[in-house]
Amino acid sequence: MRIKVSRGNRKIGTDTLIINMGSATDCPSRKSGLCQLDNPEKCYALKAEKQYGNCLPARRYQEQIWDNSTPDDIASQLNQMVSSKIKYIRFSESGDFKAQDDVNKMSQIADMVTVPIYGYTARRDLDFTTISKNMVTNGSGFMANNQFRAVSRLSGENLHCVGNCRLCNLCKISHGKTIEVLLH
Repeated sequence: MRIKVSRGNRKIGTDTLIINMGSATDCPSRKSGLCQLDNPEKCYALKAEKQYGNCLPARRYQEQIWDNSTPDDIASQLNQMVSSKIKYIRFSESGDFKAQDDVNKMSQIADMVTVPIYGYTARRDLDFTTISKNMVTNGSGFMANNQFRAVSRLSGENLHCVGNCRLCNLCKISHGKTIEVLLH
């Protein structure tokens, strides 16, 4: 099966490929109460799935591809898509890891691709201690490689998201620090 990716957006920039393992509508973190957003209406991925008719079916199709493809197949296809203009691969623009097997699979893919992989997860119940050194996991409200915390007001004690990934790489590098982002 051919994987489906998108190439960045206004915030992320066009130097990043995005691979999703599922939709925000079916997000395992939200369904299990692990999402740090107290109101699902604040979820950007969910907003897109409600606003654009093609979005939810496309993400559910991406999940089928993810579930039925091997790490070797996915890594090979991603490597074919990487060019001199692609510097990163982001996982989980929508949805999240369903189980530890998904974490392990993404880690295997990271070991095989030619550019760094990074993403966000609310799955604090899964183990990220042995993931690939080429995979940066930002824990939503908990520390993985980094902690990414949505706040209504910046504390001044932590790093903070400038809201433009084209200008910043805080979430793309493992540094073991907390990054705050203002809810907007």
